[in-house]
Amino acid sequence: MKKLKILAAAELKAVIKAHLSWMRSPNRGQRGDLSFCHLSGFDLSGLILRGMKFAGSRLTRVNFSGCDLSETDFFGANLDRVNLSKANMKGASLRAVHLRGANLEGADMQGVDLREGILYRHEKETRSGEMAADNAAEGKESNFFRADLTGAKLSGAKFRDAHMSGAILTDATLSRADFGGCDLTGADLSGADLSGADFRGAKLTGAKLAGVKLNQTDFEGADLRGLTREDQDVMRTWAKGATLDPLPVRERADLEQTLQAHERWLETDGREGSRAVFEEANFARSNFVGRTIRMATFWRCNLVAANFTDARLFAVDFTGSDLRQAVFRGAQIFGVRFDGADMFNVELTDSVIATLPLIGIPGGAMRTSFRGAAIAARDLASAKSVDADFIGTTPVDAPARKRSGGRV
Repeated sequence: MKKLKILAAAELKAVIKAHLSWMRSPNRGQRGDLSFCHLSGFDLSGLILRGMKFAGSRLTRVNFSGCDLSETDFFGANLDRVNLSKANMKGASLRAVHLRGANLEGADMQGVDLREGILYRHEKETRSGEMAADNAAEGKESNFFRADLTGAKLSGAKFRDAHMSGAILTDATLSRADFGGCDLTGADLSGADLSGADFRGAKLTGAKLAGVKLNQTDFEGADLRGLTREDQDVMRTWAKGATLDPLPVRERADLEQTLQAHERWLETDGREGSRAVFEEANFARSNFVGRTIRMATFWRCNLVAANFTDARLFAVDFTGSDLRQAVFRGAQIFGVRFDGADMFNVELTDSVIATLPLIGIPGGAMRTSFRGAAIAARDLASAKSVDADFIGTTPVDAPARKRSGGRV
């Protein structure tokens, strides 16, 4: 094993200065090569280190936050407990690196190569300079919250127990990767290759899985609730032993019981109860007066003349439902989806229609949407305030008409 060179702060500063000159003009300065160096604990935050070489170096606890590390070579480096938050890692080589306890919150990792990397935390220290692989999965997880790994090559990478909620893994190569016990809540894996990947015990609540490649993928014990209907249909075939949302409820008699179970599901963070998903159910003239309904789904339901007076509706999905003559007088409507709904003669007097801020996600919001809905401008005018998306909305200021197939 090659002995690591220990650099003083002045030497490190000189190498970086020469590298910056080299980036401005290849005829001046010299490309920074810090391969096989011991640099643990240095604060390099905010620096432009694009294209530098750190291959085989010990970089534990180095602060790279906000750095430009695009196209940088970290092959075989020890990056345990490194801070890469908000760093630009585009195209960087991270093959065979150690990233135990690393913080990649908000990092841009598009196109990085992390094949065979070790990406979970382990508290046990190795002797200074050693870089032997350690496969023990102990201690707290690495932080990949909202990290952008679009198109990254991560075949065989180990993310066991990592915090990856909101991570973007679209079109990534994740074959044989280990996501056991990971928190992938709300992560986007659209188009990713998940062949042979291990998601046992992982939390994938609300994840996006459209177009993923599945072949011998293991979801035993995984939490797959909150997926889109299309993704649920695919996962019911593949994800044996996983927890999915219950099949849609269609009977009026089950309405109250289902909503109560839904509230328990929300209050216990999914540990108890079940999510409310209603599909093509007949709830015409049902009474929802004064109720608080959060994140429930009413797909293509018959809600003709349903009464939502003074209701508080948050992130409810009414896509494709029949809401003719429904009453929303004085209701609070935040982040609700009415896409494709029939809302002829709906009453919105004194209602508040607004965007729902998403707590914990800076700048995140869910806008109320009437895309493709049939609704009259005069009905919207009766609302107290309106902030919503009306792309493709169909005006219905014509006389009342019958809707085929609806049961009232």
